[in-house]
Amino acid sequence: MKDQGYCGSCWAFAATAVIESHVAISTGLLFDLSPQQIAMCSPNPNNCGGSGGCNGATAEIAFDYVAKSDGLFEEFQYSYLAYYGENSACNIPDRAHPVATIEDFVKLPENNYTALMNAIANVGPVAVSVDASNWSGYHGGIFNGCNQKNPDIDHAVVLMGYGEDNGQKYWLVRNSWSASWGEQGYIRIARFDEEEQLCGTDITPHDGNACDGQDEPQNVCGTCGILFDSSYPLGASTP
Repeated sequence: MKDQGYCGSCWAFAATAVIESHVAISTGLLFDLSPQQIAMCSPNPNNCGGSGGCNGATAEIAFDYVAKSDGLFEEFQYSYLAYYGENSACNIPDRAHPVATIEDFVKLPENNYTALMNAIANVGPVAVSVDASNWSGYHGGIFNGCNQKNPDIDHAVVLMGYGEDNGQKYWLVRNSWSASWGEQGYIRIARFDEEEQLCGTDITPHDGNACDGQDEPQNVCGTCGILFDSSYPLGASTP
């Protein structure tokens, strides 16, 4: 379980973990890929979700970079140096070879419960954006403590699956705050059949996925806003 530290690179960690899973599904090879490469090398000219690096971006920005690059390196080839929140220049290793590629990515329809469920059930893990404002004190169990009236989409994570425990349905989410947080790095978020009706207004859209000039409040649905912004890679493989 990885730890982004004091760097706002959750978007890079989420995208890296999703690509790792999709490469493993397609090839049987599970790599430990480099979030540092995505965080420091992904162009974000329109400042979508932040200005990039430790200052935030989106999983879609990450997927677009990987699809247009030669591929991702392993963690030991391009190590994570941003734990304490410091950006650095993109520094592709000279003598190493990337081990994972994607061809493109899919952005699911916003606030669509069926589309997200189908992707998780039939495709694999999905990068999702959520309101994690109240997650710091989570230690275990099924969480339902988000602000549903004015959710602040501010964090990217990996939706791994879904389940049910004693009659309560949940989403299974992998975070990037180390294995000591939550349930060994995971959180179970309450899931309801009426997720699409659990909607609120995000009045700080630039914390999530808004780009320059996109200042209007956003309609965000699902527990902790989990239905709002979700995506996954296509054609994950090795070079």
